[in-house]
Amino acid sequence: MDIIFIFPICLILFIIINLILNKYKFYKEISVLERSLITIFIAIITYFLLYRGYVYILVRIKYDLLLKGILNSVLAFILICLCFYIGLKFINILNDNTSKENKLNNLNNKIEHKENIIAKLRSQKHDYLKHLQVVYSLLNTGLNEDAKDYITNISNSFRAKTSRYGKVSYLDAIASLKYEECLIKNISFDVYIQDFMDNLIIEPSDMSSVILNIIDNAIDSLSNVCKENKYIKLFIYEDEFQYVISIKNNGPKIHNTESIFLEGFSTKDGSDRGYGLYLVKNILDKYGYHIFANSDDFLTEFTILIPKYY
Repeated sequence: MDIIFIFPICLILFIIINLILNKYKFYKEISVLERSLITIFIAIITYFLLYRGYVYILVRIKYDLLLKGILNSVLAFILICLCFYIGLKFINILNDNTSKENKLNNLNNKIEHKENIIAKLRSQKHDYLKHLQVVYSLLNTGLNEDAKDYITNISNSFRAKTSRYGKVSYLDAIASLKYEECLIKNISFDVYIQDFMDNLIIEPSDMSSVILNIIDNAIDSLSNVCKENKYIKLFIYEDEFQYVISIKNNGPKIHNTESIFLEGFSTKDGSDRGYGLYLVKNILDKYGYHIFANSDDFLTEFTILIPKYY
């Protein structure tokens, strides 16, 4: 066997034997040094057997230069194939590590979010206990009316703080629900509320259906895209004449923005599709609100316009 093949063959044998043995539990449990020694020992024996086979073939062909050249070419081709196989294996290992790292980051973000919620609940519990102590003290001293007034004031105070977004408390529920879902799917979800929508005539259940259907469509489209920094952003603000709800995502381009609100129209395959945006349009039409969709290669945006005056 030509000396040019010795080093690559030994290296390839070492890597392949290590990949094969790594599938077995006993091999994973021993130390790195022991694994290396075992792998080197097996690689040397395997190389010796291959070398003896190579010499035997040369003897059989009586060292014919043409046949030896063909044999070396076949050997070189086999080495290239093995190198390609090893390269694919290492790419898969790197991809698995990247995937695991992303999952770990998502879990860490989720844990941090849970910890923030727990800290908030603990703070609220502390406040509740203090208020209960005050009420208990008032009742013990016979000041029942004062206790009743105190409870009423607390109730009104908590009711005013029900939502971070004015009186539309369902926005809290939507934000929390979709934040958790997007976190699992490696999608950034942000809510930006500039102004409160306290005087809407639309039913909370209808507005929730509108927003959830649009966000769910965005999540579906982003889930089928392989890209970094996927996001969904919900903006709510107002100008002099109307409230504006904007839901943006950086998913794939929608080519038929005029047709997506038609019954049964869908950009996705499968039955029972094409009714979410149709439902959205019907709900908004019922209240005299308007919705528009714009999409290009970088951004898809649904804009809902809610007039302040009729």
